[in-house]
Amino acid sequence: MFSFSILHQDPRSRARSGVFETPHGILETPELAIVGTNAAFRGLNPDNIPSTPIRYAIANTFHLLVNGNVDKIEATGGIHEFMNYRRVLATDSGGFQVFSLGFGKTHSVNKLGGGNGTAIFPGTGRAESNDDNPVNITEEGATFTYDGKPITLTPELSIDLQHRIGADIIFAFDECTSSLNTKEYTAQSLERTHRWLDRCIAAHEAHRNRQALFPVVQGGVYRDLRERSAAFMAAKDVPGYGIGGSLGKTKEDMHAILEWTLPLLPDNRPRHLLGIGNVRDVFEGVERGIDLFDCVIPTREARHRVLYTVGGRKQVRIGRATDEIIDSRPGSPTAKAGVTWRQLALWFQAHDPRAHEYATLHNIFFFTEMMKEIRTAIAHGTFAELKKRYLTVY
Repeated sequence: MFSFSILHQDPRSRARSGVFETPHGILETPELAIVGTNAAFRGLNPDNIPSTPIRYAIANTFHLLVNGNVDKIEATGGIHEFMNYRRVLATDSGGFQVFSLGFGKTHSVNKLGGGNGTAIFPGTGRAESNDDNPVNITEEGATFTYDGKPITLTPELSIDLQHRIGADIIFAFDECTSSLNTKEYTAQSLERTHRWLDRCIAAHEAHRNRQALFPVVQGGVYRDLRERSAAFMAAKDVPGYGIGGSLGKTKEDMHAILEWTLPLLPDNRPRHLLGIGNVRDVFEGVERGIDLFDCVIPTREARHRVLYTVGGRKQVRIGRATDEIIDSRPGSPTAKAGVTWRQLALWFQAHDPRAHEYATLHNIFFFTEMMKEIRTAIAHGTFAELKKRYLTVY
């Protein structure tokens, strides 16, 4: 039911294009998943979802759990029906939310560097322990308080929730560490994540033909740990892989982690870089062999009046607005509706819901077209030229 085929290999890099066959159709790669955190694309009318160019989407298991939507989704017949979206869809495991609500929140740190772009701790830049994490992580799972209620998320519960939600691609429950954690703690966490993976696989066994379980390579910023995790994951009979956890403090750290990790994973399986998706990172990831991405950028930035164009990011401001169509390329939603920069700015000024709708549609169109261009460039051997063109403005 799930199979991956590489169609083209770039002659000058590890970039490749391919197809991943799923129960909800063929997913062409490389591709970026549009995030529908709570089983909805914010800013979009659900009735218009089928007409969007979205070919890959991802929803958030943790938020679906705490907001009580898992039961509703299951009663509807699954997340595809619930979202009015019948193409390829993934759900994350909840592991990153456990991190972001715990250690990440305490220390203002995320997947790449600190929240303010600097080391949190002077000198070593390391958290000497995980004791100040408000989330209690044990062999059983992760226990924390959310909205005043205690929650324990285990590998088995994460898999059960994702089965009930019904996505095509699901991710194994893992512990996400940060660039501030010591190597000793990261190693302990890595081994626990590996043991959790075995529990996820056992819990998933009855559903393996209906859903594709991707384990998540961990190991933080440490080469030997990343390589150990990649080798462990590669030995499993799984249809694809995620690359997660801390990606260092700089873009160069992230690139190095990918260069250590990807050669150790089977070439005939797709690789998903979790939570990464700005323009520059997509090109750098594809160049190193990443097939799939997900990121909130297209929808989140649209709500903040930031639009992506072939000339770079643009802020929608009434004082700078023109009567030019936002994107005149074939298939553009703003071209079809005749939406100009001035019209969109006026909608934002008036708090008209069409502002979020068309800004979101436009950013989705931009990113899906960019991924299409990447696939075409790989097929024609012109990926390096396309990357150079985009990165001159991004």
